[in-house]
Amino acid sequence: MSDSNSSCMDGAYAEIVVVRHGETEWNADGRIQGHLDVELNEAGRQQAVSVADRLSKESKICAVYSSDLKRALVTAETIAARCGGLEVIKDPDLRERNLGDLQGLVFREAAKLSPKAYKAFLSHRTEQDIPGGGESLDQLYHRCTSSLQRIASKHKGERVVVVSHGGAIRALYKRACPDGKTGKVLNTSVNVFHLTDDEWTIKSWGDVSHLEQTGSMEQAYTEIIVVRHGETAWNAIGRIQGHLDVELNEVGRQQAALVSDRLSREPNISAIYSSDLKRALETAETIASSCGNLQVIKDPELRERHLGDVQGLLFREAAKVRPQAYRAFSSRRTDQVIPGGGESLDQLYHRATSSLQRIGQKHRGKRVVVVTHGGVIRALYRRACSKRFRGSIPNTSVNIFHLSEADQWTIKAWGDINHLNQTGHSKSSLDVNRTSAV
Repeated sequence: MSDSNSSCMDGAYAEIVVVRHGETEWNADGRIQGHLDVELNEAGRQQAVSVADRLSKESKICAVYSSDLKRALVTAETIAARCGGLEVIKDPDLRERNLGDLQGLVFREAAKLSPKAYKAFLSHRTEQDIPGGGESLDQLYHRCTSSLQRIASKHKGERVVVVSHGGAIRALYKRACPDGKTGKVLNTSVNVFHLTDDEWTIKSWGDVSHLEQTGSMEQAYTEIIVVRHGETAWNAIGRIQGHLDVELNEVGRQQAALVSDRLSREPNISAIYSSDLKRALETAETIASSCGNLQVIKDPELRERHLGDVQGLLFREAAKVRPQAYRAFSSRRTDQVIPGGGESLDQLYHRATSSLQRIGQKHRGKRVVVVTHGGVIRALYRRACSKRFRGSIPNTSVNIFHLSEADQWTIKAWGDINHLNQTGHSKSSLDVNRTSAV
C-alpha cells in the first residue's frame, strides 16, 4: 500500500480493502455466531483501533461499508472515525453466513447437539443448506460477491473499505481464486481486491502486520517474496528474451536499487534465490547487498520459459518472421511446445512450482526472496489460484506467497511496485501482458 494521501487511481478498477471484524467473546470461546449479533470484546476493540490507525495512514479512503451486525459495524465505525469521519454504509448482504441450527453452539459440542446441521456445515456440496434456516455456500457466495461488485461499480477509480466476516471473505476469495486456499481469516486481517467490470484480482491477503510487533512467524508456512528482475534494453524495445542472457539496463539497475532498499527494511530475510540469467542475478545480488550481504543461491529452474524460435525477435515482427512459433507461443493450450526447443506452459509450470516448493520446504517458518521472470511468476500464480493471470507483471514487482506444510499456496501480496511510485520507473516501457513473458 502507498502511504500517499492521494486518491488518484486507475479509473478502470476499484480498490476494495476488505477487513474482518475484531474479536468477540464468542470468537474467543469457539462459539458459532453466524447471523447472531455479538459485540466486540476488549481485545476486538483494540484490534479495531490498530487496523483503523493503519488504514488512516494509507491512501485516501472514499467510503466505508459494513455488515449490519454489531461486531462488523463497530469495527467499521472505528475505522471511519480515523479516516476523515466518514459515515458507515450498512449492507446486510455483507453479513456472515446464516448457520441455522448451529448458531449459538460451541464448535466442540455442535456435532453431538445438532448432528444433522453439523454434517450439512461440513459438506463439500456447495448447494447444501443448513437446517434451521441456514444458507448454502452457493447462497453466501452469490450474496457477498454481488454486494462487492455493486460497491466496485459505484466506486471505480476509488479506494473503499468493506468490513465483513470470515465466511463472507472466503466467498470473495473464491470469486477471485476459484481453486485457491484462503487459510485462516484472522480478526481485522486486511485483504485487498482490485475489481473491474469482469475481473477480480487479489493484491494482498491476510495482512495482520498492524497487530504484530515482532518479525516472528508461524512455523507452519514459508513466506517467499517473489520479485521480477529489473528492466533490460530488450524489455524496453519489446524484444523477446526467454532463455537468452540479457543484462539490466540503467533503468533496471535503478529499479533493483529501489526494491533492494525496500526489502532491506523487511525483517529476517534468511536466504535469496535467483534464476541464473544475468537480469535476475544482478537484481538478486543488489538485493542481497542490502540484506546482510547474503549469498545468492542460483537455481536454473527459476529461469524464464524457453521461447524457442521467437527468442531474439521483436514482438511486433514475430508473427511475420516466425509464424509457426508465434502461433505456438500465443496458444492457450498448456501442452503446446514452441518450435526451436521452446517449452510448453505445462513444462514451465512444473519446473517453476517444483523449485518454489523445494525452497518452501527447506526454509519452513522463514522469509526468503526469490528473483525470477514474468513467465515464471505467472506459473506460480496459476499454482496458487488455479487460473491464469492476465495482467502485466512490472519489473521488480513484489509478490508474496505463503507455502504451508499442508501444501497450500496463498498469495499475500501481488504486483506491488510502491517502491517505484515516487520515480519515473513505475511503468514498463512496453506495458502489455506479453512483456512479462520475457
